[in-house]
Amino acid sequence: MENGCLAARGFARTRPHASSGRRSSLQVHCRSVAFFDTEGRLQRGPPPAETSTRKRVYVLVYKGQSLVRHIAGGGFEPALLSEVGASTFLSDPSCVQAWLGSPGEGPLSNIAAAVAGTGSDDVSTGICSLGFWLLDLSHLPEAPEMSDLGMSSEVTWALLRDRKGRSVCDSLVADDYAALLGSARGLALWHRSVPFCAKCGGRTESHRAGRNRRCQECSERFRPRVDPSVIVLVVNGTHCLLGRKSEWPPGRFSTLAGFVEFGETLEECVVREMREESGVAVDRQSLRFVASQPWLFPRSLMMGFTVEAPRDEPLKVDDDELEAADWFSAEEVRAALQGTAEQNNLRSVPSKASLARTVIESWLEGLGA
Repeated sequence: MENGCLAARGFARTRPHASSGRRSSLQVHCRSVAFFDTEGRLQRGPPPAETSTRKRVYVLVYKGQSLVRHIAGGGFEPALLSEVGASTFLSDPSCVQAWLGSPGEGPLSNIAAAVAGTGSDDVSTGICSLGFWLLDLSHLPEAPEMSDLGMSSEVTWALLRDRKGRSVCDSLVADDYAALLGSARGLALWHRSVPFCAKCGGRTESHRAGRNRRCQECSERFRPRVDPSVIVLVVNGTHCLLGRKSEWPPGRFSTLAGFVEFGETLEECVVREMREESGVAVDRQSLRFVASQPWLFPRSLMMGFTVEAPRDEPLKVDDDELEAADWFSAEEVRAALQGTAEQNNLRSVPSKASLARTVIESWLEGLGA
């Protein structure tokens, strides 16, 4: 608890190694809030009992696509269904239903109340009277038409993320909507990926309000899998190391990244991945944690860090991972963030939906004006 309070206030903290007396290299500088972090406004507590009278609001998913509404003036919001609106599908045993959480204060409570027909007074005095549930319709041969859902022409099925440009995630009128839609999409894809038991081969079924799956034969339980990964900004004074993949738009650079190997610590992963991708030897003692972010495309948990490294080492780019890597000044990075970069190597960085941008902005903020 003490560590959490210190991290929330932006203090760095190191902890003595339990067995050797050494000090950990990892320091916590958790001043930034990443995209998909609702700070508790999507309350993911235990699911309600089956006898609960809590009204359900359904988040629909079809084969990785989410149901969203285009707002006049620009932007998107989730297009949700009430229990009455979803009744046509709820009797179908092939539909996957799963508990997502309750809305706290803010836009999630407002949109849930509007769909469920709950007055504002009910929301402010009893937020837990509403609950978000996934309704996955991916078993259907075609996506339901808007008329079948009782939706207007402003509603459409859409991918939350588009690798080629600006995506729905970047255009949601409230950031908290991304956490709701992303959780629903990721959970739907996971449920469809575990139809059989890895232990005995029996069929699995949704269990514990969709939080698990359970084998119908041997009762083995399966929980949603997340793959840990690191997002790392290597820095040296007022410069940082960025890399790019060949499939990205021209001039797009980002932080370096990699998945944690089985049995590996986060610190070991940072050191190894930076060496493998760019050839630089980072100073493990300078490693600082910035923020974490679920990235449910399909199922990662990203942890963002900054770490220092010398600039005089020659870069050795892993051609299987990156097209190029280079050091850039803080001024060049700020220009890319602001969209004012000249026609040089660095023209843009990832959007606000990416943890990489959070880490970059946190570093720039630490440098000051």
